[in-house]
Amino acid sequence: METPNRCSFRPSMHAKDKMIETGISKIEILEGILRGAKKVFRDKIISTFQGFEVVYRQLPCNYFVITVYWKNR
Repeated sequence: METPNRCSFRPSMHAKDKMIETGISKIEILEGILRGAKKVFRDKIISTFQGFEVVYRQLPCNYFVITVYWKNR
């Protein structure tokens, strides 16, 4: 999902599997990354948004999504 002047979204294989398993779409994950409450754990960022969490690493203009899961399930 790369467009001019926008950062790229690169989910891992594990994150893709979790997206299918949990029913969380790419758009929801991007909203979670951009608008969610964030906390830093070592070299990863955990963003909480609308009941789910996204664990990712951010390098210049690249979001490497590690996993996504529902927080209270």
